[in-house]
Amino acid sequence: MEQTTSYNNTSRLLLLLWFILLSFSYAVGNTVPYRYAQVMRGVDRYHSMIKAAVKDPSGLIWTISGGQLYRYDGVNVVPFAKLFSGKVPFDELESLAADKWGRIWLHSRNGLLVFDTQQWRFVDKESYAKGLVGLQVAGMFNQGDRFLIATADGMVWQIQSDRKTFLFYFDPDTDTKRKPVGRLFVADKQHVWLAFNNRLYSYDFHTHRRGLRAFPSGVFDYIEDLLPIKGGVLIRNYRHGYYIYDKQRFRLSSLRSEDGPSDDFTNWSHWSFTDSDRVKVFYKKGQYREYSRDTAFRLLYEGSHRLEEDVLYQRLNSWQRAGDEWFLSTDGGLYSVFPAKVDFDFMDTGSARGMVRQGDQYYFGGYGYLDRMDIRGKQDKFTEAPENNYYAFLPISSDTSYTILEGDFLGYLIKGKVKKAPLLVPSSYKQHFAPMAYCAAVYTADTLLVGTSNGIWKYARSTGVVSPLQDRKGGFFSQRMRIMSLRWHQGILSYTSEDGYFTWRKGRSQKVYPAAQTKLVVYDHLVLGDSTYLATKGRGLVVLDRNNNPARSIGKKEGLASDVVYQFIWQDTALFMGTHEGLSVRVGSHIYNYDHSDGLPFEEFNHQAIYYDKSTGRLFMGGTGGYVSFRPSLLLSTIDQYHFPDPLLLGIHIGKRSNQYAHTYARGELQDTINMPEDAVWFSMDFAHLAQYRQAYKMFYRILPLMDGYQAMPASGQINLTGMPTGEYHVSVVLQSGNQGASAERSWLLYKKPIFTETQGFYLLVLVFIAGLTSFVLYERTRKVKGEKRLRKQISRDLHDEVGGLLTGISMQADLLRLGRYIQQADSVASISNYSREAIQMMDDIIWAIDARNNQKGSLGDRMKHLAGQMLEPLGLDITFDMDHRYERSMPQSVRQNLYLIYKEALHNICKHGGNAKVYIKLHVLAKRIEMTIRNEGVEEVEPHILAGRPGQGVQNMKLRAEQIGGRFSSSPIDTGYQVEVTVPLHKGFLWLFFND
Repeated sequence: MEQTTSYNNTSRLLLLLWFILLSFSYAVGNTVPYRYAQVMRGVDRYHSMIKAAVKDPSGLIWTISGGQLYRYDGVNVVPFAKLFSGKVPFDELESLAADKWGRIWLHSRNGLLVFDTQQWRFVDKESYAKGLVGLQVAGMFNQGDRFLIATADGMVWQIQSDRKTFLFYFDPDTDTKRKPVGRLFVADKQHVWLAFNNRLYSYDFHTHRRGLRAFPSGVFDYIEDLLPIKGGVLIRNYRHGYYIYDKQRFRLSSLRSEDGPSDDFTNWSHWSFTDSDRVKVFYKKGQYREYSRDTAFRLLYEGSHRLEEDVLYQRLNSWQRAGDEWFLSTDGGLYSVFPAKVDFDFMDTGSARGMVRQGDQYYFGGYGYLDRMDIRGKQDKFTEAPENNYYAFLPISSDTSYTILEGDFLGYLIKGKVKKAPLLVPSSYKQHFAPMAYCAAVYTADTLLVGTSNGIWKYARSTGVVSPLQDRKGGFFSQRMRIMSLRWHQGILSYTSEDGYFTWRKGRSQKVYPAAQTKLVVYDHLVLGDSTYLATKGRGLVVLDRNNNPARSIGKKEGLASDVVYQFIWQDTALFMGTHEGLSVRVGSHIYNYDHSDGLPFEEFNHQAIYYDKSTGRLFMGGTGGYVSFRPSLLLSTIDQYHFPDPLLLGIHIGKRSNQYAHTYARGELQDTINMPEDAVWFSMDFAHLAQYRQAYKMFYRILPLMDGYQAMPASGQINLTGMPTGEYHVSVVLQSGNQGASAERSWLLYKKPIFTETQGFYLLVLVFIAGLTSFVLYERTRKVKGEKRLRKQISRDLHDEVGGLLTGISMQADLLRLGRYIQQADSVASISNYSREAIQMMDDIIWAIDARNNQKGSLGDRMKHLAGQMLEPLGLDITFDMDHRYERSMPQSVRQNLYLIYKEALHNICKHGGNAKVYIKLHVLAKRIEMTIRNEGVEEVEPHILAGRPGQGVQNMKLRAEQIGGRFSSSPIDTGYQVEVTVPLHKGFLWLFFND
């Protein structure tokens, strides 16, 4: 068991060795074009251990930590249990793999599981998974077009999109505890290789034949990797070295441990992998080699690297290749190692100053000792030279340079030897002389111009005498200026300071930029043809031309990495600029930016720390962390090769009116057109930030018709919409780099289904209803107008019949009095009085009936009591009232009028035929009906035809009035008298009564 643990640690530690090696490798001539980035620090801030990781075809990263599964989308690490709505069918995972069809193969303690990300479910009955789910796994290998799996029952399968194919058997019985893990189960286009139980199995895809050979004694116990090569397989054995198997025999290669066989894996720490037609091997003591990928295993290239020894003791859990990168799962998070487009090498020299090369040595300026590095990348402190602040260098020849010193003015670097330059300051200039030098330029054969903290000084190389550069009037024109850069060309001196850019010609100094009294720090300047370029603090790159056109300022708004430019150089038809926020390259009118995500160890460049080595074609640019170097030609050749992943929609979330939520993560359902339910009230879309650790980019989104332009994607990667009306929404997401012209875009169409009240059918029904209601109201208004005409005619008829008859009687009685029939005078006067009262009563009843103000609660009952008092009390009849108005509301006029007229008619009949009977009057206004009863008791039975009363009145008239208001009328004799009943139902509501008023 201890031996197995040692083997596993060997693989882990050696792999991390390679990982760190790639991170810090440096060789001036030929370097390894790989770099690393930390993908994630862990599943959360407290748990950094990653056991295994893979990338699925969409670019999402799946990891195992603590035996549980997580998904990383570039923004959030989300537990699988939170994403999966069902019951998670595993307790602990041991390993995982991803195939090209969007399936994640999970090896749990209880067997194999397959999760389909397209359908977002676990599968077990599909043909490619049937019979495999639940089995223990001996190994899994993703080859791209092929996915291979070896099960613990001794069978190797090839998985395809819709089926599985059996390849070969192997002996599952084992006498040792060593099982095929990591790279002991591999494949290439021709063969499958499996090292298991001291045997090497092979399978030929073309002949479909299996091969089997036993390992030589002791070889299997120390195997760490199998590497497929042309004609066989390369076997990495950390105790003996590399074995080559050519399908006939095992042969130990020349690549082996220098100290001889040892069980100590730290004796020979190295790691290797195949890349195209080569096998690349990295091992300690700074060595790096490339071999031919065949059984000849010829050495093709040998280089060197820089490596700290303590990285050998870091812990690595597993590694997995994903495309052109390798995922390294460590106890300190997940890392990715991948080929870099540009080989940025790093020299850790502290805050950078100037540099120069002499022979095979590079010298880096700065505070303290000079840093020195040979052509192979070996770096040390140049302690032979005294400590100082070496600010810049001015090469005079291949083996001689001036050192510009910030404190001691000038010195010499001659053939790797530093010495002090002679310095003689005339007494007349001592009070103005400043020994803090920043830059220098050759003025004449024997004279240098030196820029200092107090102006420009001339230095005589032969004598060491210094004097200020004066104008034609003998004035020290640059006094009190801190000179940042100097250029002397064709009789014109150009220089920059913290006040701006100046020129000096024929003894006359002139400020060129900026104009007037405006001050601007200009760190450096460069004259190319008709243009002058200024590196400024605040305005970025400023371009001037000789045609007196307005100066052009190129800053962040125009695509530059920063508005602060410290250094630049023109090389290979491009302007390379070191800024406060990274490296910017201007090619023509385009600007391209590089920062930490492109492999820069730092982003803040400073001073004029820039140097181009013609012999190696490398450009050195210094910053706060030291120097980086690269080949400008290589950078320019890859400047347009930006490959962005397409914007990826991870999931959608829908909130409904019923407080229910719907979540969708299945890739098959996240198509370009997404239909939302009609009851959706809010909608969210989650987007991934894929591979940002490899290529930095920004995300923008736009939603039409809600937004006019693009906005930056929130840091959460989520777009939220609330209160969405029915309609179509076009969501566009753009990925854009800091470089011009590099972008990727994708769009989605969102369609929210309308609820019934938002459909055209509903609006049509509303229009029909409104039209019908309008027509009905117009019809009812017309009918009511006609009813009012009928009412006026009825009132006229009543007035004519009732009041007119009474008035005729009055007229006749008056004629009798006029004729002098005095015998009958008393009777005539009484008749006139009765007729007058009856006419007045009739007019009052008609006015009360047509007055709408009497429709209020209780008005009908009060009128009934009043009428009974006038008609029945003079006759001495006993009257009993039974009134109930609890549910009475404002009563429609037609109901009140007709009930009153029925009641009045009944009282007339009682007055004529009731005698001395008792009268019972009932009016109940209930919730659903109105009940009215008039009953006279204690009278003899009266013949029905007598009840007809006066002409035009009677029982039939009362019945018709009841029918007009939808009521039920009955009149019949009872044992003690006669009874009239009227019931008006209110179940149709007052609206019906209103329209029938």
